[in-house]
Amino acid sequence: MADPATEDEHEEELNTLQSIYPELSISSRSPYVAEIDLVVAPVKPLLVSFVEEQGSHRLSYLSPLNITITLPEGYPAEEPPRLKLTTTPRWIPDTVLKKLQAECQSLWEEYGGMPILFAYISYLQESVETAFGLLDPSNKTPLELPRDMKPELLDFNAKMKREIFDKETFDCGICLEPKKGAACYRIERCGHVFCTPCLQDFYNNAVAEGDVNSVKCLDPSCGKTGDTRADRRQKPRLLSPKELLQVPLKKDVVKRFAEMRRKKKIEADKTIVNCPRKWCQGFARSDKYPKITDVTLLEDSDSEPEPEPEPEAHAVPPNPPEPEPEPEPSKNQEHDIEKRPGGVSTDRLAICEDCNLAFCSVCLASWHGDFVYCGPRKEAELSEEDQASLNFILAHTSPCPYCSVPSQKMHGCNHMTCSQCKTHFCYLCSSWLDPGNPYEHFNNKKKKECFQRLWDLEEGDGGDAAEAQAQFWEQEALRLQMEEVRVHEGGGGNT
Repeated sequence: MADPATEDEHEEELNTLQSIYPELSISSRSPYVAEIDLVVAPVKPLLVSFVEEQGSHRLSYLSPLNITITLPEGYPAEEPPRLKLTTTPRWIPDTVLKKLQAECQSLWEEYGGMPILFAYISYLQESVETAFGLLDPSNKTPLELPRDMKPELLDFNAKMKREIFDKETFDCGICLEPKKGAACYRIERCGHVFCTPCLQDFYNNAVAEGDVNSVKCLDPSCGKTGDTRADRRQKPRLLSPKELLQVPLKKDVVKRFAEMRRKKKIEADKTIVNCPRKWCQGFARSDKYPKITDVTLLEDSDSEPEPEPEPEAHAVPPNPPEPEPEPEPSKNQEHDIEKRPGGVSTDRLAICEDCNLAFCSVCLASWHGDFVYCGPRKEAELSEEDQASLNFILAHTSPCPYCSVPSQKMHGCNHMTCSQCKTHFCYLCSSWLDPGNPYEHFNNKKKKECFQRLWDLEEGDGGDAAEAQAQFWEQEALRLQMEEVRVHEGGGGNT
């Protein structure tokens, strides 16, 4: 028969423990059985890897340690409490769980038959800080777990982060108003917090206007080191399509952003050619820049900015790299092909990703096979339309001195900022300007062609840019008509 005094001690200890830990629940079937879940949040995120998968994950929260306590009749004088430690999924190795349970026996012996539940739970809470000894001090060696645990552990970590974040209060760096975390979003890379409506408004406008370089963290100090020159050279890291969907932005907006980023990268890659069909002009298929079919499947690397370092202040910016000269065609084309692996090379074969036209990337004709020699198109072989576009660009734009992107001024002064690489330059002579003092160039008497000419062409290139453009194309159309007449007359004279 149970001793009533002992039963009272058991009930009193559990009730006292419940007042300290409200999450402790006492079984309705037995007043001497209790259960508590300890949240596992190590002081440093636990590095975890999964079997047969590359890479690792840093988990700030892991599934809780469930402790089931049963107080036997002889507790605390004659025997220790009976414990059952489990986790779902079982991410803690069995050897560690056995060691934690053995500590209960050691505490009971150390306390000499006194109540030890509070001391034991306190011990487990302290062990949580090092993930029960699983946290590597250098945080470089990951804890390897079975692959099937991955979804549950990652979901639990994300859920706990979100619950804690939602309860906090933050000052939005855009509207400067305090907002609850439930109405905010934390940038993954840097941790800066802004309210969701402000981010949505800004990013939607940036994507609609084609300003993809502004889809980044909106904190002015983000990524700054304090070194002016180094900060000026450093390009901001843009948000990934995956993160934009989490803000959240609409799927079609994120897709437009991803496509503009992809188009920008392809246009900067001189190895990618366009479809020769005038009505298509799509890009050739490329494994490096796969066509976007589902924006939700894009990896974060798709949004990494190209390395476009800005020139240092008070220094001459580097010239764009000289294009490599085209190799001279071999006199014995068949001999060259025979030396290639397999006898045939498809280096010149390009297939349009839009209309599926197979064409030669060298001569831009329909695919003629590897055994037909062709050379690159020469400048004299440009189409009339291409030549007219080139003439307009040369006559009514100024190239950026760093990335060579042509810019046309519609109005304002001659201090220009490249929309592509943000380089400051002079519209009159395309000279690089010091971002710290760009107007010094126009006050320098040595620059005779630009001295005191900051406001020349204030109304745009040619006074009225639209009118100048219309006049240019009118002259080009007249020139083309005259050439057709000459060709026709020449052909008639030979008949």
